[in-house]
Amino acid sequence: LRPDTSPCAQGQMIALAVFLPCFTPRAATRISRPTRLPVWPAWQGVALGVASQLPGPFRSWADRLEDAFGGRVAPIQFDPREADPFILLVHHRHAFRPLDFLRPLFSAAIMPEGFPAHPHRGFETVTYVLPGRAGLVHRDSEGCRMRYGDGAVQWMTAGRGMLHEEMWDTGASVDAELYQLWVNLPPRSKLVPPRVQLLLPSTAPAGGAAAQVQREGSTPVRTGRVIDEVSADGAVRVRGIARPPAEEEAAAAEAAA
Repeated sequence: LRPDTSPCAQGQMIALAVFLPCFTPRAATRISRPTRLPVWPAWQGVALGVASQLPGPFRSWADRLEDAFGGRVAPIQFDPREADPFILLVHHRHAFRPLDFLRPLFSAAIMPEGFPAHPHRGFETVTYVLPGRAGLVHRDSEGCRMRYGDGAVQWMTAGRGMLHEEMWDTGASVDAELYQLWVNLPPRSKLVPPRVQLLLPSTAPAGGAAAQVQREGSTPVRTGRVIDEVSADGAVRVRGIARPPAEEEAAAAEAAA
């Protein structure tokens, strides 16, 4: 993906891209505000949620405080008639402060700090952790264990089915933030064997703090790099996680040389 060479790439832009020929200008047909669920820390998310319903400037103040201090998960469900193969996009912004006296009570009595083992089947999840933020510790029924954060991407193909667990990597940082995109698989790929891929930031050393494969599963974890490109004038920056096959082969040949 090279938007810097496209006439349709204009203005300051940072994007996580799967694969598009260019950024095509189009008018927004609908603008919606996703539901914000208060969690991690829930008490803070509830307070900010109430403040966002008040008149005047309170909504913008609450949004800024959520961005700065966490306490929300925002799921965005897509209409398959408009967005196929994309199913769901979820934005997480959380904070795990050691001095939060309600944190252990909430974790023990209501909800653990993450998502215990649950099944996935027939689709993929692409999870991108924002640079400088903590991410997740992953385990699955295929035997794989890894941790990733700070600009890394995990691409998990559930295929014929698997159990996996995603717990927040609270030892890495107080602040956690990521986007997770659910991508439907075509019928011919619904029953493929499960696999996990891990993409490191372009500047991160292999085996560094950004991401670590702690145990391989039944299928080896494929590792690669996030594609980080900036236009010559600095107006457009794109973090890509996939290239067209021809570009992928050319990049591999260049790296080997």
